[in-house]
Amino acid sequence: MIGGRTTALTVVALALMAGCAGNSQDAETAATLCTELRELDNRIVDHVNASVEGINEEAVDGRLQLILDGADNVAAELVDWDRRIDALELPDLDETVELRRQLHAGVDAALAELDDQRQAFESGPSSVPDDEIQGVVGTWFNAIEKVFSVSEPQIFRFERTEFKQAFLDEPDCRNVIQQFVND
Repeated sequence: MIGGRTTALTVVALALMAGCAGNSQDAETAATLCTELRELDNRIVDHVNASVEGINEEAVDGRLQLILDGADNVAAELVDWDRRIDALELPDLDETVELRRQLHAGVDAALAELDDQRQAFESGPSSVPDDEIQGVVGTWFNAIEKVFSVSEPQIFRFERTEFKQAFLDEPDCRNVIQQFVND
């Protein structure tokens, strides 16, 4: 009887270890990706803030150019991120290829959103009077919120519950992935 119990315990232990290994790789994927996304978001926010810093002191006809330059810097940051996506050191999971596809698609969507807003700015007045600064800066900030939103990976689309849960459990994933509730 002891041999039977030992075999059963061994089988249970191996099953638990296999499950933990998957969870460990899921957690590693979430931590690695979300840390990268958080750093990307921080760099984008730095570019946006720099583009409007001191905008009140800028000449009326030079204010819009500050924002357009900021848009160029954000676009360059996104292009750099797109180049780095395939080099991310992520565990070899079934979800990894789709995750990278989502990230590349997110960059494409973010660049398109940024380009649309740039065109809207360029088709409007070329100067920004004092009484319109707040509205133009608000529009710029809203555009960046859209850029963030369309670039975030949609983890909720994956089937495996443990994979999705790893992203919910990782604190760095807050506000850098599309939010969801794990069913």
